[in-house]
Amino acid sequence: FMVDDTPVRVFSNKEKQGIPFPKDQAMGVYSSIWNADDWATQGGRVKTDWSHAPFISTYRGFEIDGCECSGKPEEMGRCQTGGQTDQERFWWEKPVMAELSVHQTHQLMWVRAKQLVYDYCTDTARFPTKPAECERR
Repeated sequence: FMVDDTPVRVFSNKEKQGIPFPKDQAMGVYSSIWNADDWATQGGRVKTDWSHAPFISTYRGFEIDGCECSGKPEEMGRCQTGGQTDQERFWWEKPVMAELSVHQTHQLMWVRAKQLVYDYCTDTARFPTKPAECERR
């Protein structure tokens, strides 16, 4: 997942290791704000300063680049592959998109070190057994 051309999350396809990958279903984009003081803010150590309420969030210049479909099975095939040649493929199917470049890997490491507040993969209180997709990241 990219924000302003910077990778912020990688969800690798590990089906060969028996980990389900959502390739046969439509993806939705949702946004919500909720009070997660007790678990998502460094284990509850960082509390929300409610004196700043009400909180308002907005999106500007929000663009999603994808293959729009309703999620009906007959439409999914159209979105699963753009074509056989490099010119016919969707940009995210091109070989260069199969893995991060060295620069993008460094960007992702920076994001994780400087911006990541909560990582469910390291939340042993909520997930005593590490989720399968978190292994061998």
